[in-house]
Amino acid sequence: MGRRVLEKPRRRRIAVPAPARRAWGELRRRAGASRERPAPGIRERTGVWPAVSPRVQSGIQGGLKAGRDGCVALARRLPFGGRRALAGLGLAVVLVGACGLWIAAQARQARAEAAAMQVDGAQLRRQLAAYDLTGAGATLARLREHSARAHELTDDPVWAVAAQVPVLGRDLRAARETSAVLADVTQAARPLESALPRLDPHRRAGGAAAAPGATVDVVALADLAHALPGLSLAVDAGAARLSTVDPDGLRPQVAGGVAEVRSLLDAVRGPLAGAEPLTRTLPAMLGASGPRTWVVLLQQSAEARGTGGLVGAYAVLRSDGGRLNLVQARSRSALDRGPAVPDAGVPEDLRELWGRDLREWAGLNLSPNFPWTGRLVADGWAADGRRGRLDYVAGVDAHVVAALLAGTGPVRLKDGTTVSETNAVDFLSRGVYARYAAPTAVDAVTTDLVGRVFARVSSGQLNLPALVRAMSRPVSERRLLMWSARADEQQWLQRLPVGGALPSVPGAWAMAVVNNGGGNKLDAYLKVHTTYQPGVCAEGQRVGRILVDVRNTAPRAGLPQYVTVRSDLRDLARRGVRRASKPVVGSNRVILDIYGPVAAQAAMVTVDGQPVVPVSGSDVGHVVSRVVVEVDPGRTRQVALVLVAPAVPGDAGTRPQVQVQPMVQQPTVSTEPLTPCSAVPRNG
Repeated sequence: MGRRVLEKPRRRRIAVPAPARRAWGELRRRAGASRERPAPGIRERTGVWPAVSPRVQSGIQGGLKAGRDGCVALARRLPFGGRRALAGLGLAVVLVGACGLWIAAQARQARAEAAAMQVDGAQLRRQLAAYDLTGAGATLARLREHSARAHELTDDPVWAVAAQVPVLGRDLRAARETSAVLADVTQAARPLESALPRLDPHRRAGGAAAAPGATVDVVALADLAHALPGLSLAVDAGAARLSTVDPDGLRPQVAGGVAEVRSLLDAVRGPLAGAEPLTRTLPAMLGASGPRTWVVLLQQSAEARGTGGLVGAYAVLRSDGGRLNLVQARSRSALDRGPAVPDAGVPEDLRELWGRDLREWAGLNLSPNFPWTGRLVADGWAADGRRGRLDYVAGVDAHVVAALLAGTGPVRLKDGTTVSETNAVDFLSRGVYARYAAPTAVDAVTTDLVGRVFARVSSGQLNLPALVRAMSRPVSERRLLMWSARADEQQWLQRLPVGGALPSVPGAWAMAVVNNGGGNKLDAYLKVHTTYQPGVCAEGQRVGRILVDVRNTAPRAGLPQYVTVRSDLRDLARRGVRRASKPVVGSNRVILDIYGPVAAQAAMVTVDGQPVVPVSGSDVGHVVSRVVVEVDPGRTRQVALVLVAPAVPGDAGTRPQVQVQPMVQQPTVSTEPLTPCSAVPRNG
């Protein structure tokens, strides 16, 4: 009978939940590194344990370190299951308590860092609003330090383990994610800490107050431009990361902190994305790589044109090394006396739509697409070889002049007239024509105003916060427009409202464009309202209507003859064509172009319900239907366009985009949501 071989008893294993296994694994992996990390200690300025003696601090610190080390040792040595599990249970209870004390201490210090970030964040907003860029740079540096410290405290391996605990770990996970996002964003913003002080309008190198005419630091501006894409990416990534944090179930103070950071990131995403194209081109525009020449056109909206108004005066500016200088200010008549504007640089569709009018300085901005105006101005400028190279074209109207005056302060003209932020729009749109009877006098006054305003701007005599606040609305209304002769810069500008480019992608889009056809200044009294009714959609095609109401609010009496003149009738009379009846004083002749979606087709046009045959064309791929209407004072005319446009997948429920022309009285719009569209039937 052989010896009985005793089998080794099988070890019973305890089933451990997957989250717990992952948590222990995380702690075991990081245990070695964390044992080398010094304890955070107790800083007197954190406010966690104020007025504690160094001896007591040392004792508390040592106890916390021992607890942390015990947690780490437990992670390295304590197995799951087996005979030692029961023996280690008591030790685990003690060490879990120590871990809790450790996390509590870390949390106290993290809260102190968060409180400091709140204080610095509020101060940063105040500094940026006041354009205290020197102070803003220092505050950004403190924010980065506080956020890095908060991230270090919440990135501890013990914290990582505790964050995996169901229910109790929600707050810890949320705090850890939030601190990591803030640390990433403030680190991405680090280049701004040194760039912003160099761009401070109140200071210059060495800390001295800025002198009149001080230059912009184009190197600092380039540093800012290089930093913005990385900062924008960090903000986008942070917003996406925090979108995964569910605020339900979090303690109110934790949920509030997550919501506050989310709101902050959402608020800066748009401005950062919008600022990137401009900051990429601004250093070159200010002459970072050599002198650049600008032509700034004053568009007088009382006589409407596609991009705003008839060019009345212009200024030539030169930028070099961050400094802007006024070269000259002249009336448009100086350009009229030169050669005709070459139009070969614009598309044939545009030439067919407007003919020889594009070759005149009074008509080269008939299209609402400002890149065409920029091209024509540059070619017209070059046609006179004495003028030299032109790098940039800008368009401004009375609202932009008013915003500039908010920064420069009022100017006094040669005849003693004072023009300020508050009266500039009315003065340029109505007052100048009422005060000066002769066109030459009007030209002289507007030229004088343009020269004085841009002389102030180029001298550096600016209240920058007031200027930026006042300029916000004109920019959003596309009253400030820019074009660059350099293709790479123009690509960036066209992405901005100041680029003035029409969209070239399919979709429900419309624009009513008014060009003055009477040779008068009555467009200051026009009110334009556009209604886009998308209608029905079937088989991938939308059949809708665009309604344009044009109302003439001019008084029937009291306006100067210079304002109410009908130059179009004078031209007809010279050719022997006479009207059967004399027009009402104050009546206006409006050339109305209705722009529809890209690749759309006009089916029918009516004026006050009566069908008419429009002039048809195309501009940047948009269908254009033109009618000419006379509008008497106090009367409204309605033009309706029925069109068929291709549907865009997924556009149901969205609203059409209606772009408005910069006018003295800002046009209004109304839209209706797009209805669902049946799919295009398959062939065969």
